[in-house]
Amino acid sequence: MPEESQSLASIVIKIAGQIIGLNPNALEKKFKAREIYQGYRVEQPLALRLDGVGWGRRLRDRYEWPRDERVHRALIVAAVRLLEEFNACCGLVVSDEVSIIIGNEPPYGGRVEKLVSISAGLVSATISSVLGEELYVDSRIVKLYGANDAAEYLLYRIRVGFNNYVSSIYHSMVPGEKGRTPSLPEMLQKLTEMETPPSLWEPWRLLGTCIARTQSLRVLDDAVAERRRIIALDASPSLCKKATDSSLGHVAVHRM
Repeated sequence: MPEESQSLASIVIKIAGQIIGLNPNALEKKFKAREIYQGYRVEQPLALRLDGVGWGRRLRDRYEWPRDERVHRALIVAAVRLLEEFNACCGLVVSDEVSIIIGNEPPYGGRVEKLVSISAGLVSATISSVLGEELYVDSRIVKLYGANDAAEYLLYRIRVGFNNYVSSIYHSMVPGEKGRTPSLPEMLQKLTEMETPPSLWEPWRLLGTCIARTQSLRVLDDAVAERRRIIALDASPSLCKKATDSSLGHVAVHRM
């Protein structure tokens, strides 16, 4: 055996001697029990919310601030994929976040660590691919208790996104207010008294986009075909309520 190969073989044997005595089954049991969320499961209905991490810093130089349509469309693409992969009924894209509502039995047996890690990976990969930027998101689960709860959750996220957007525009257009943020009605009143580009008030910028499943029946000769699809529409309180009511109205909820 050549000298170089002998040297390499001796290194491998030495390393093997250090690890071969370890019991992988015992160590798996030991450390698996220490995994955070290991064994935690959640039942439907629930919300998965994914938020961009550090996007303001990463995108501000190359994209329109505070909200860019290219980023919003990439988020919609990611939301649709998430809806399909997780069999969710509807969702919302607003600001740098995606929320979906799961009304059926969640995938992966409802295992929390699977739901948050896979959803974050899927959305991060999709957005990075669409935009050609290395971006990532975090993910969290919110337990819900029926259709009204789900609608209220989506409205809450719309409200947060709306407030953040108006606040960003206000501070960029009203000098001298950097240390103070007025109430939302005050900021809106001040902005409506100023000359602002119409594009600032486009619905998707203010309220986001609602993603929902729809189905319709088509009569072809003597047969009836069901057509299912996912649509994206400008978000509104009534649309969120309709999407959650139609999908979760039948879900039986057991409070823990």
